[in-house]
Amino acid sequence: MSLNEINFALGPEKMLTTLSDRYADRNFLLYRALANKDGYLLVDISGEPTVFESGLNYRVLKEIGETNWDGLLELRYVTLDTDQQKVFNAVVDAWNNKETRPLGLKASKVLISLKKDFQFLLLNVWEDEQDYLAWNNSPENKLAQFGHDGNRAPVDKLYVRVR
Repeated sequence: MSLNEINFALGPEKMLTTLSDRYADRNFLLYRALANKDGYLLVDISGEPTVFESGLNYRVLKEIGETNWDGLLELRYVTLDTDQQKVFNAVVDAWNNKETRPLGLKASKVLISLKKDFQFLLLNVWEDEQDYLAWNNSPENKLAQFGHDGNRAPVDKLYVRVR
């Protein structure tokens, strides 16, 4: 399914499940953060106008692989100037070829914030945490060079699907 927009909400499980139940006709996915067992993420892939007030709204720029939302969800936030965008896109575009895609990476989506220029989000779905860690800690991780909001490193959040 090709998406134009993906929206996110963060919060406690009860709040997000209540929201999900209220809009049961939506295509919501609920994830729990790996680093914070009380942190949850609700992902709206319905394609409808957002019902979230979080301001975490993104336009989909490109999709790689067939998205099966089960697995480890990685959200990699980066800030890219015009030149960095070219390099970033070249790295991600190489993943269209399964032979050059990191082992265990099922799908990727490159998103851009609807509210902040130059703020990008790489949404990756991995087979499991071991595949992600092997790639993330490897010299083959060419995305490690891109930071976020003036920091040298990206902001990288990991989630597992709850429902």
